[in-house]
Amino acid sequence: MKHWFRLHLLSLARTLGALVRHPFSSALNLLVIGITAALPLALWLIISSLSSVASQIHVEPQISIFMRDTATAEDLAMLKTQLKKDPRIASSRFISKDDALKEMQISSGATNLLAGLSENPLPDAFVLSSKDGQASTLEALQKDLISRPGVEEVQLDSAWAHRLERLLALGQTLFEVIAVLLAAALALITGNAIRMQILTRKEEIEVARLIGATDAFIRRPFVYFAMVQGLLGGLVACAIVGGMLSHLNPAVSDLATAYGQKFTLLSPDLITIAIVCGLCTLLTFIGAWLAVWRHLRQFT
Repeated sequence: MKHWFRLHLLSLARTLGALVRHPFSSALNLLVIGITAALPLALWLIISSLSSVASQIHVEPQISIFMRDTATAEDLAMLKTQLKKDPRIASSRFISKDDALKEMQISSGATNLLAGLSENPLPDAFVLSSKDGQASTLEALQKDLISRPGVEEVQLDSAWAHRLERLLALGQTLFEVIAVLLAAALALITGNAIRMQILTRKEEIEVARLIGATDAFIRRPFVYFAMVQGLLGGLVACAIVGGMLSHLNPAVSDLATAYGQKFTLLSPDLITIAIVCGLCTLLTFIGAWLAVWRHLRQFT
């Protein structure tokens, strides 16, 4: 067991030494890994920021119920009672046809809107606020209200809910596609870098095979080199994204303040940093292992 640990420590020490001996090429590799991982990380943090803000905004979409001309006082009283008892409704307000006419006259500035008309054409109406702003809930509530006695029409604006849900769904799908593509690119980039190292050390590998070195012994320094670069590259990615979001946050905060809101983009926390570093290390390990496995097969 001690010998096993000693071999791994030696491989790790050689890896760190190679990074120090070639700082320029190592920095370029880390920058490539960092930029590759920074793109999906930044997109994920932006989507998470928007999702968290959207969940905290208590939007109460208005639903308008227009009554029939033939609706009786009993119909109005019964509907008013039902609306107060409905747990899906946050608040309700009854607007009689006379009050609606007065509001229209005030808003339009015209005092003689009934000129040429024998009676008020506006219907009695209820204006509701729903507790749940999801589009499916609003549509179900609309279907339920339209069946009530005396109700002529129910109007609601659920377009905002559809747009919000579709926008967040599009962002999540875009993140998934970009993350998969860049993960594959990171593994391929690592595999190609390891392949170049193997080609430069081809004779050394052949001599090691002749004196009885196992595949695990030959593979170990390449895999460690890739994993260390993946770990450091993940830290670089988090630093890039953190710096970018810190630079953008003042402008984003000012824009949100102009609309009377408080909003800032989330920065990578310790858990996010650990996940990013872990995924980068795993992807570079996969790329390096496949590259070494492929070339070891050619040497046999």
